Amino acid sequence: PKWISMGQQLIHAQLTGMRGAIWQLTAAVLFLWASLELGVAGSVVDPISYLTLVPAPKLTVAEQWKSFKVSPNHEQIVAASPDIWTVLPKEFEPGNRNPCWTNSNNSFRCIPYFQIIGVSKCGTTDMFARLKRHPELADGTKGPHWWDECPYPARGACTAPPRGDFDGYTDLFEKGAYQMKARPTMITGEASSNTFTGVFTYVRGPVARRTSDFNVNLAELIHEAQPYQRLIILMREPVSRYYSAFHYYGHRKADGFQGPEKFHQRAVQDIARWKDCVQRSGEFTCVKRYEPQQLVKGMYSQFVEAWTKPFPRDQLLFLRNEDYQSAAKEHLQAVIKFLGVRDLTEDEWLKMLGVKRTNAQSSRYPKMLPETAALLKEFYRPYNEKLAQLLADDRYLWKDEVTE
Repeated sequence: PKWISMGQQLIHAQLTGMRGAIWQLTAAVLFLWASLELGVAGSVVDPISYLTLVPAPKLTVAEQWKSFKVSPNHEQIVAASPDIWTVLPKEFEPGNRNPCWTNSNNSFRCIPYFQIIGVSKCGTTDMFARLKRHPELADGTKGPHWWDECPYPARGACTAPPRGDFDGYTDLFEKGAYQMKARPTMITGEASSNTFTGVFTYVRGPVARRTSDFNVNLAELIHEAQPYQRLIILMREPVSRYYSAFHYYGHRKADGFQGPEKFHQRAVQDIARWKDCVQRSGEFTCVKRYEPQQLVKGMYSQFVEAWTKPFPRDQLLFLRNEDYQSAAKEHLQAVIKFLGVRDLTEDEWLKMLGVKRTNAQSSRYPKMLPETAALLKEFYRPYNEKLAQLLADDRYLWKDEVTE
């Protein structure tokens, strides 16, 4: 795997001084060596081939908002979070690329044109940090988790002071609104990594706290309020994601990383909890309960259709973290195209690609026990197969990845 990674990175490196024929030849040799070393046909995935299909926006925000037809479930969706519709305008500024408007108090306000909605421990923080370097990206916010965690009715500031409502959420983009008023080509966004997998579990707070007849999911709410929004989803080989989450959540840094035996115990316990829950309540109920949360988050296929049902497919960009890490520039170019902003100059690319990787600790983790990796790979196998089928791409089988 390390030779594959080196070969991919060399093939797709774009920094000055790394474009010569010698580098290309070296990369090709490493890539071929990796293929022969693994000895498995089709085990090497081209990290950029799927990016040719990435669509650019076809309509402006103002056009999409004006032509939007509410869903048959509109009244129930509005009732789930009515504070949104007391703030949203009838029309957006046609001259702005981003959804912006001037309210009755003559205040220029804006809300996000895009979201990176997941998945946690899959590179969302890193991608958002790099995108912020784009000259046409106005100030946004990383991880407000307003749509999933800030309850309705509001119970305090949450992440959107002073009241935790949609008015406060809109205020999070106040600085960006000033920038976008001055430069109408700019856009803003946010990145809350629990949104994609929390689609059934949270709708302005836990769904479990709603009445028994509540029948709205998070994707439906966001689409009804922001039907023009462009959503980015990063996914990672689920065993590696689960291992990373084990070390990241619930442990103090001062305590260091727990040993692989502890992780094996957790994996066995979580799988047993999952199977017990399914036997008692059925699979969908256990997905909805997030039981157990970090194991469930890697079942990406269980959440895809909840998002593809309300949102047009060309407003959803699914990316694989391993490919993003191997070919960062090409993936960022694809995201830039997807968002409809301009390409970068060479100096601007150097600044964006020069951003230090964030939340990257996997290389420091103790090596996973082989029996743990085998157990989890078998557990996730049917979900990966379904994901590859839904996205029509076998890269999501992760046969090219070796879990360590």
